[in-house]
Amino acid sequence: MTYDEANHPPVPALTHAEEFTVKSGESFSLDAFKSTDPDGDNLSYLWFHYPEESSYNKEINMGAENVHIVNLTAPKVDKKETLHFILKLSDKGSPSLTRYKRVIVTVLPK
Repeated sequence: MTYDEANHPPVPALTHAEEFTVKSGESFSLDAFKSTDPDGDNLSYLWFHYPEESSYNKEINMGAENVHIVNLTAPKVDKKETLHFILKLSDKGSPSLTRYKRVIVTVLPK
C-alpha cells in the first residue's frame, strides 16, 4: 500500500486555548471546529469530562454527542477547581483512526 492509499489520522485543533480559566456559573464552550483530516474523511467528535484527573469530579452534563462544539456552564465552586475534558476525534476512513486532545479549564469561585 502506498502512502496515498493509506488512511491518515485526523488532526484535532481547537478554536481556543488548551488551558483557560472561567468563573463559577459562567458559560464557556469547548470547540474543535478547526479539526481536519488529511484524507478529507468525515470526522466524528466525542467530548467527555475526565473526572479522574479533575479536582472537580462530580458529573458534568456534556449535552449532545458528535458535535464539534459543546456549550457548558462552569459548576458552582467554593474553591479553585480544575476540569479536564477530552476530545476523541475519529475519522471515517478504513481503518478508522482516532486522536485525542485534552482541555483543562480552571474554575474560580465568584
